[in-house]
Amino acid sequence: MKWYVYLICFALMITGVFFGIRLYQLVTRESYINGSINIQNQFSVESFSYANTSVEFYHDIYDTMDTYSYSIDLLKVDDFNGQANTYQLVLNGYILFDTQITAGSVYAKVNLDFYNTDGEIVCSSYVNISIKFLSNKTTLSLTTTGGENAGFLTQYFRDNGIRLKINEIKGANNG
Repeated sequence: MKWYVYLICFALMITGVFFGIRLYQLVTRESYINGSINIQNQFSVESFSYANTSVEFYHDIYDTMDTYSYSIDLLKVDDFNGQANTYQLVLNGYILFDTQITAGSVYAKVNLDFYNTDGEIVCSSYVNISIKFLSNKTTLSLTTTGGENAGFLTQYFRDNGIRLKINEIKGANNG
């Protein structure tokens, strides 16, 4: 065989591989709606997020006020500015409306009612949420008063976990 026959066979093989790849891409291509708009996160941007499977409240033996707390230091958040931006606090998928947002911190008090199987309130407790954005870290603190409240809250967070987010609301004026 002449040398150009090998060259023609090689060119045909390369062409076959190229068209085979193009045919595979064409056959397995997924359809999409041309011009669709994903408006999720168009008006809010997550600025802070903390998630854990459980929260254990601890009592300081030197505390005379019967305060139970959970505290953790997290990585610092660079772009939080409570004076220039508007934020919302979300706990386990629920937006908390009575939050106090300052230049570098977020405070909220969340009331939780616990019911028995007959629909009667067994415990009406609260948890104070404090998030401080410091220059080298972010501090998250949860506090409550009383051992019974701490027990019910610990069980609640053990059953449901904790998902705490701070979302910046885009386009909102900060008053």
